[in-house]
Amino acid sequence: MEVAYILIECRHGKLKITSAALNKYEEIEELHEIYGRYDLIAKMVCTDRAELKGFIQNKLQITEGIKTTETLIVNDLESSD
Repeated sequence: MEVAYILIECRHGKLKITSAALNKYEEIEELHEIYGRYDLIAKMVCTDRAELKGFIQNKLQITEGIKTTETLIVNDLESSD
């Protein structure tokens, strides 16, 4: 299982539209409004990196209101040595 956090910068005035669209994706487990350079942070869980890549290319990149994203892939410290 892969866990990733996606930092999302929205286009001006598009926060509500973007968050509503993102809430419809089953891959996103949590979505929070944040303050700073980015407007939203989404927690995504998928089976593998291929699924993550597909989600980013086929869903996230075409979501209305998104200006930029940064994806942070979680490395499970307990299972890596």
